[in-house]
Amino acid sequence: MNPAPNTAQSTNPRPIQFQSKKTTYIVAAIGFMAIAAAIYFLFIFQRGEEGISMKSQQGEQKEVAEIAIADRPFVTLTPTSDGAEIIISIENMGKFDAIEYELTYLADNPQSLGTKITRGATGTDVNTRDAKYKKSVLLGTASRGVRSPDTGITDGQLIMHMFIGEDEFLSETGWTFEKIGSQASTIKSVNGNFEIEVPSFGRDYWVIIADTVGVPPNPTEFTPEEIILPVYGTFSIAPTFKGTGTITIKVENQTTPKLFAYNHTDSAFSDVESVWGADTSTLTADVSNFATFVVVSQE
Repeated sequence: MNPAPNTAQSTNPRPIQFQSKKTTYIVAAIGFMAIAAAIYFLFIFQRGEEGISMKSQQGEQKEVAEIAIADRPFVTLTPTSDGAEIIISIENMGKFDAIEYELTYLADNPQSLGTKITRGATGTDVNTRDAKYKKSVLLGTASRGVRSPDTGITDGQLIMHMFIGEDEFLSETGWTFEKIGSQASTIKSVNGNFEIEVPSFGRDYWVIIADTVGVPPNPTEFTPEEIILPVYGTFSIAPTFKGTGTITIKVENQTTPKLFAYNHTDSAFSDVESVWGADTSTLTADVSNFATFVVVSQE
């Protein structure tokens, strides 16, 4: 009598063959991924790193302090009547092959009550061969001609990238931004070393206090080498004061510094009568309008 066929053994071969093919596919896929990763590392990643390192080696980043005061750009930041825009103006650019800037600030976050977000604008369209660059920067957003101004702005920063050949010179300055006018106000610079007290204007205006980076053009009363930095600019479209304003500037390591004001309306310097407080190292003066104030050493 012939033994019955062993049907249990006949069910194994086909699954074993399927499992073998599946394993082969997985191994092949892993091998392909390994080859692709090797190609990326050898030819793409390393080339990218090389490109980055070449760019960083093309020039050197230096501080604007290495540029003579007379050659630095003179920058003004003037807020519009509603405080929704800043008019940035740059003069004395001929020393540089290119200038770029970033104007940034903190504003109220419309998506999260009580928090702040960073806003700002960049400028890459500066032609250093022009006598003056002037552009309006919106503090907010706009869509289809409708502006949505930011709120809660109190200060910001201006970063300037100035290029001579392959060398980059960096300037980072702060600016304060405040509403004034309905009542007497006191506004201070970001570092607290400059302060201006202004009377009421009877209506609201906006004012910015900022380091001007360079000095106003064509001073005849002093030389650039005599200037004590920083130079503080007070910028606003507000008219001449109805009363008397007072400025106080902290000046270190001086005995009898002298004060000059550059009027933005007529582009002229004037000698400002001031009082030097040796015990507090401050220079105080009465003023009648916003201007750029230049402290000059007499030593």
